[in-house]
Amino acid sequence: MKFGLFYLFSEFGDIPQERIFNEVLEEIDYGEELGFDSVWLPEHHFSVYGTLGNPMTFAAAIAQRTKRMLIGTSVMVLPFQHPLRLAEDAALVDALSGGRLLLGMGRGYQVPEFDVLNIPQDASRAMFLEALEIIVKAFTEENFSHDGKFWKVRNATVFPKPVQKPHPPIYWAGISPATYELAGRLGYSILRGPNFTSISSVEENFEVYATKLREHGHDPDQMDLPFSLKVYVAPTDEEAKAEIHHALWFYHTLSKLLPGAPGRPTPAGYDQYPRDPSVLGELTADQLWDADVGAGSGTVFGSPERVIEQLRFYQSRTPINHWMLWFKIGGLEHHKVMRSMELFTTEVMPALREAEVKV
Repeated sequence: MKFGLFYLFSEFGDIPQERIFNEVLEEIDYGEELGFDSVWLPEHHFSVYGTLGNPMTFAAAIAQRTKRMLIGTSVMVLPFQHPLRLAEDAALVDALSGGRLLLGMGRGYQVPEFDVLNIPQDASRAMFLEALEIIVKAFTEENFSHDGKFWKVRNATVFPKPVQKPHPPIYWAGISPATYELAGRLGYSILRGPNFTSISSVEENFEVYATKLREHGHDPDQMDLPFSLKVYVAPTDEEAKAEIHHALWFYHTLSKLLPGAPGRPTPAGYDQYPRDPSVLGELTADQLWDADVGAGSGTVFGSPERVIEQLRFYQSRTPINHWMLWFKIGGLEHHKVMRSMELFTTEVMPALREAEVKV
């Protein structure tokens, strides 16, 4: 079982962005000291929801500050960039980190990002698969050409090559059965969280994934399966509940960006997302605190005992073996994030490792 950090880089009111970036770097330094195994960075554009437009740049900074932690992207949005440039950036980060890059990739989902970039969102799956093909060729072939629908490459030799061979571990983000099926067939790891769907649906998708892995000669037990949750550990439940409004901000903001949100279309291929995202914008703090752990809120706030109980539930129902934990949630103050990380390490992590052994 691995334990990682995840950062969204949201913008909150009067907090300067440079302060957020510097606080994140301090928390990552502390995370390595505490024993966390990885850190994960997402790509987002044009919204206060997430302000890290180039995770690879930030990953390079992390590579120079850390010695042990794996550095993951969750995810690079392939339709938004030329695949050769992404392959170059990824190989450079892999070299700077001494072979610690985990390359998570996806097709994107936020409607405004596609609108601003003038990219057809209903073509995102096809663009993702074509870009992935080019990236793998760039990593593994000395010289290649590609004549595709979205990109054409002529006699490309890409430098540098990644340290990890044949390339850094590749992860797919996805919530649809079709994504799980294809990733299983090709032998790629899956990045997942419970947001937008119930734990039962997550279980079903993992069953499809494991079946396809076995059918195509891959061992499910050898796959790294990161799972993301928003987690805040406080000394008592009362103290934790007082901060849950920070997680509420996430849902209220996201309700305006998802496919099918008020005034937004639902492009083809995005039917797994909530049919009415505006419901997320109506959540209250009490509803989020009282939500059934299996309902898919993706939010675990509480004392160490409460957090252990809820994370053990996820452990018992899914094959996850790598936690991606959002400690910096909403406008939660830096010192509270650091305290939560420490409490998780000293109180929660040992209990989850013990539960893993028993399973």
